[in-house]
Amino acid sequence: MHENREELVKYRLKSAKERLNSAKILLECGSYKDSIGRSYYAMFTAVRALLARDGIDYSKHVGVNS
Repeated sequence: MHENREELVKYRLKSAKERLNSAKILLECGSYKDSIGRSYYAMFTAVRALLARDGIDYSKHVGVNS
């Protein structure tokens, strides 16, 4: 894997983990809607990391969802 691509994957996975951690905290505080939003973005970012491994990148949700 290209070195820059590997760094991008690592960065996006780290971001996804941070968002998931935020979602857990929000869930524990009873902020369910905000927790769902953070969870969604954690998954979106993780999928973007996986796609980046193959040199594919979409910045919009519709591209990742297709």
